[in-house]
Amino acid sequence: MNNEIIQKKDAIIKILTKEEILSIYTTHAVRHFPENELKPASSIERMSEEGIYTGYGLYLSHKPEELLGYAFFTILPGTSVSLLDYFAVMEEYRSHGIGSLFLQYMKSSSQSFHGFLIESEDPDYATDSQESAIRCKRLAFYEKNGALPTGIKATVFGVPYRLLFFPLNIEQTPSAGKIPSIQELDSCFRNIYRHMVSRQHYKSQIHISLPS
Repeated sequence: MNNEIIQKKDAIIKILTKEEILSIYTTHAVRHFPENELKPASSIERMSEEGIYTGYGLYLSHKPEELLGYAFFTILPGTSVSLLDYFAVMEEYRSHGIGSLFLQYMKSSSQSFHGFLIESEDPDYATDSQESAIRCKRLAFYEKNGALPTGIKATVFGVPYRLLFFPLNIEQTPSAGKIPSIQELDSCFRNIYRHMVSRQHYKSQIHISLPS
């Protein structure tokens, strides 16, 4: 396939079933993410059963079984901010604008939440210049598509991240136009992880620092 950019009219987004989330996770996510960023499949299954985990798949409109990319979110009942847990584009569709297209779909769609937090690996902790460049490029990608730096940093199971916030529905929903404060985002992030991991792991493996 050449590097032709896939247009919005060529793709459709759909909410994934619990079974589809688990299938994509065990088939594709385990290949797309490093081992230290993966969870036991049982954790994904548990959160899906509890109703705090949701997923979206982007598919070709003329070939609806062809997965282009996927995004999994953790969102707690009664909250307006979710966490982007996994986001990836299928290998054969990279460099086709799929990542940006997916985010624009999310931005303009009607969701039960007003925005989501993004964990992006911190370039300051890259092991070499090549890895640092990759991490900087990833941050630039998110910001180019509308994500806002929060200044919050977190180390999750030994992986250092910078947190960004991606607002949704600003044009359609006036109440969504209000960007949460750093304190509100910090509170949401902490609460989400309290539901994602055990109390022991939360205390020992989740470390969060706010901008001074």
